[in-house]
Amino acid sequence: MSMSSCVRVAAAFLFVATASANAFGQPAAGSLRLSGIDYLNGGIGTEEADRMRQMSAEYPVQMTFAERNQGTDEFVADVHLRVVDGRGVTLVDLANQGPIFLLQVPPGDYTVEAVHQGDMKTRRFEVAPGRHDRLGFEWE
Repeated sequence: MSMSSCVRVAAAFLFVATASANAFGQPAAGSLRLSGIDYLNGGIGTEEADRMRQMSAEYPVQMTFAERNQGTDEFVADVHLRVVDGRGVTLVDLANQGPIFLLQVPPGDYTVEAVHQGDMKTRRFEVAPGRHDRLGFEWE
């Protein structure tokens, strides 16, 4: 297949994927939906990180992932993320997340496990109406 054919196929795929997402009522601005849970992952590069921070007000939970490297924090984007609700039901189980992860879940108690290079960090958090939680995960 020629390069121009590949580009046309990729463009057609992107158009169909975008149109399908809009037709099925997916949240706007790049949000994804997994089992009824809305989330947005990204933040690589200054522009995207700024956009994610601006959008964070639309999500009750903001997670950031960083690694301490020679005295400075560097964002990481290879975190395996698992979010479990208060009943023990896994709502999110995704690899390669970060450096910023925005999560929209109903009010309640949750536990998040974030694994980077085999090192797991666990946090418990509560989502309440009108509240915004920021969870920071840092590895040495």
